Amino acid sequence: MLKRIFRGDLPNPGKLEEVKKEAQAILSPDVFDGARFEFNKTLTQKFALNHNVFMGSSQVPASYEFGANFGDERVLLASRIDMAGRLNGRVNAQWGDSILVRGQAQVSPDSPASSSLKLDFDYKGAAFCSGLTYMGGGLLGGHHMQSVTPNLALGGEGFYHLHKQVLGGAAAARCVWGPKGESVASAKAGSFGNIELAYQRKVSEKVGLATEMQYYYNQFCTFGLGYEFRLRQATFKGLISSDTTCSAVLEERVSAGVNLLLSGQLNHKKKDYKFGFGLAVGAQ
Repeated sequence: MLKRIFRGDLPNPGKLEEVKKEAQAILSPDVFDGARFEFNKTLTQKFALNHNVFMGSSQVPASYEFGANFGDERVLLASRIDMAGRLNGRVNAQWGDSILVRGQAQVSPDSPASSSLKLDFDYKGAAFCSGLTYMGGGLLGGHHMQSVTPNLALGGEGFYHLHKQVLGGAAAARCVWGPKGESVASAKAGSFGNIELAYQRKVSEKVGLATEMQYYYNQFCTFGLGYEFRLRQATFKGLISSDTTCSAVLEERVSAGVNLLLSGQLNHKKKDYKFGFGLAVGAQ
């Protein structure tokens, strides 16, 4: 096994932060409340603009966001600003086939304490992925994910807070099996007593199932079951959580470049109900 690892004929496992990306894609439906309209305009092959208008609801006020994106094979620049002046920016720079540098920043003029900065340096090898992270406020971190067999990958991460002098870390495992990799299971355990388990099963080309459990020692334990149906012109996602919350999102392509969005969420126990209607113009 060690010869295969050093020879580099094993698959790349991806970044540790994406250890449960298949399950997360199903378990994170885009739930919103109220009316939302998105307009995307591609000006050139590398430059695009987008406008997001949220009409508001009984709990969230109306808002508007303007965004601009620039990207090619090596660089991606994305930014958004809302009516309150909150600015979000993201930069991805691909250096060669192995090195990726990422940066994210948020500036809030009305609340400087909520401004943030995150920098990532990722290196992708033949059978591993390593990286370093810095977050504003003095948090340093590092991670490594290594394939040990064609189906199993193991990894770990650690972080240190410069000001609070807090040290922590986590270990992770990811297993893929099936003729076409239909099943993916992942586990992650942290030094503060947190455990995350996730499983995703691709039943067919149109149907996917996923489940996740999160446990935090002496705090709480949550469980969720999600499903996804991909039809010819629509995608339907649903999520049932252990706190009795049920969520569902439907995205249907009504014509070329126009998508209809319907979102619903209910919790009878908390008497919390949400319904959203959206329209996306210029969607890819």
